[in-house]
Amino acid sequence: MKPDPNEQFAALRQRYAAQLAERVAAILSAWQHLEQSRWEKSVGLEVRQLAHKLAGSAAMFGFADLGSVAREIDLGLQAWLEHDHLPDIVTRQRLAHQITLLQRMVPQDQSHTAEAPPAEPSQLSATTSSVSTAAPAEAAPTTTAVMPEQELSIPRETNKLPRTIILVEDDREYAHTLAEQLRLFNYDIHLVTDLEGLPTLVRAINPAAIIMDIVFPSGDLSGIEAIAALQRERTAPVPVIYISQRDDFNARLAAVRSGGHAYFAKPVDAGQLINALDRLTGNEEPIPLRVLIVDDDPDFGNRCVRELEVAGIHARAITDPRETLDHLQVFRPDLLILDMYMPICSGKELASIIRQQDRYVGMPIVFLSAETNRTQQQAALSLGADDFLAKPITPTDLVAAISARAVRARYLQRFLLRDSLTGLLNHQAVEEELAREFARAERLQQPLSIAIIDIDHFKRVNDSYGHLIGDQVLRSFARLLQQRLRQSDLIGRHGGEEFLVALPNTSLTEARTLIDSLRSSFAALRHYGPNGMFNVTFSAGIAGYPHHRSQVGVMQAADAALYQAKRAGRNRVIVDAHRDDAPPFVLATAKDTATTKTETVWRALIISSNGIQRRLLRQSLSERGFMYDMINDVEHALKYKSPTPPNLILVDMTQIEGTHTAKLVQLREYFTNARIVTIAPATAEPRAATTVTFGADDYLLVPLAAGTLQALLNRLAASERSN
Repeated sequence: MKPDPNEQFAALRQRYAAQLAERVAAILSAWQHLEQSRWEKSVGLEVRQLAHKLAGSAAMFGFADLGSVAREIDLGLQAWLEHDHLPDIVTRQRLAHQITLLQRMVPQDQSHTAEAPPAEPSQLSATTSSVSTAAPAEAAPTTTAVMPEQELSIPRETNKLPRTIILVEDDREYAHTLAEQLRLFNYDIHLVTDLEGLPTLVRAINPAAIIMDIVFPSGDLSGIEAIAALQRERTAPVPVIYISQRDDFNARLAAVRSGGHAYFAKPVDAGQLINALDRLTGNEEPIPLRVLIVDDDPDFGNRCVRELEVAGIHARAITDPRETLDHLQVFRPDLLILDMYMPICSGKELASIIRQQDRYVGMPIVFLSAETNRTQQQAALSLGADDFLAKPITPTDLVAAISARAVRARYLQRFLLRDSLTGLLNHQAVEEELAREFARAERLQQPLSIAIIDIDHFKRVNDSYGHLIGDQVLRSFARLLQQRLRQSDLIGRHGGEEFLVALPNTSLTEARTLIDSLRSSFAALRHYGPNGMFNVTFSAGIAGYPHHRSQVGVMQAADAALYQAKRAGRNRVIVDAHRDDAPPFVLATAKDTATTKTETVWRALIISSNGIQRRLLRQSLSERGFMYDMINDVEHALKYKSPTPPNLILVDMTQIEGTHTAKLVQLREYFTNARIVTIAPATAEPRAATTVTFGADDYLLVPLAAGTLQALLNRLAASERSN
């Protein structure tokens, strides 16, 4: 059963209420410290940050009055911090009174706070969320682990279901020919050769669209008249595309007046018709917008996540600004929301760091803060931010402001990364994505197959039919690839008439079957030029990892296989039969992964004070019957003694960050015969990868995906054997 949004929010509100006393107590403690320190500015800044955080989140959870008092404290301290002199006695008395008032406003009976009506209903609309709704005693998560969608083991079958289309055409031969073309693009076609049976069929199957001829024996506009009568009987009209030998103004006007969405004169180019069908039937699943929120208040961040998720936007909230770059690379958001004031790094500083990197120059940055000083807001915007939104903010305003900018950013990003003719990734973008896929295949030790496809004799097509027709051939082929491949597969136009397809977790045998099926379908596709109908074919070369151990090696092998296909007569698929000297890993199925053993007997030492990490690793090692021991930190590890020294060191990355060289050298010198592997959250993969350059043998991401640990051990064992 889907969770009740009201119950979810009530749980969040109750948890927030349970933490209010602790939050206010922290403000009081800092305030007392401020008075004892004779108004030292560093202490005053701490009080202001605590009040600022409370002011920004309280109203969203129904404590608007309390939030207003916190805002007064925030603004009062801000005015003092911006000047060199001490505040006068009146200001100090007013602040002290507001601190006392804040204490009194904390709910005493928290058992009923979740049921209390919100002070501002418009700011607390019911939403759904992926945020944990655990009991109030549990702390809210401060970060959200980002696992790349591509890490999942995706089955080879596409998840795109065929859309049902009714084709009404009394020319049986032409109808069957056109239906065959449309089925190549994953459409389910129902043929009707007379108008009488149309209403019954429409009621029976409720089609996604109707393709209707206009001229029938009963009249030159009979098709349009039949559609007009059909639509009058329906509450929701069916999208209609007209096809006809007639190309005159009167026929087109009648088609428009009947509600027709498109009109094609015969002979109809299947590629153009497919484009129109895709637009009408929505046969392209939209990818939800992604938003990353950086705010040191976990409750406020989680609340924003809830509001955005209910609007169909994928959102993630983190509290540590230092994790932002890792999340940007892994989660790849369309838009970034920043708080202005955070203890580790301010929002303005974080925006400057991000804008210094070319890859993020075009990504919108929106400040969402309780800051009301226009000068401070303008200073933040001058650093490259796109907007400044003030807390508290209603869910409607939040979604409206964020979605509009995110949509525009995605459109601009698509313009930069996509080939303007085919809509596929352009050369540079597909090369960058391929590097990511190759690195992922290496890390997970999963196969990756790459196909380089080239349209046969494409220059002849341009010379014989013109460049406009040639462009249409390329668009039709691109559409065929998009319809038949998975969303996780990588498709790009590599240049001219050459295309590149990368198939994650797909063996060479599976890749050959798939690409050859596409070859057969494309060869059957009919194109229309000034001189009549013609067909086009393609040739392809396939190579993959682990048969070749580098991306360059795979690309060279695929290109060589393509050259072989061309020399052998074209219109064929050749799979590279060569391998690098390095032995590939043994691919294990999901069934036997858990029982796969390496020849090496591993004795592990886990260096981590992270309870979750220790528990996950202990469970994984125990399942495989490995010996292991645990130590909290590197200092104690360097004093570790055992009659059977460990040959595998699993060290938490936070234990060595900032001192990569020194700590790793110490571990390497102390455990001379051990392999050293750093442990890091999935969101910190770029930082984890750098530890390898400082002396680590490998790295391991948690939470552990299926087969990840075994893949790591296979890699380490293979490198030991090669040494």
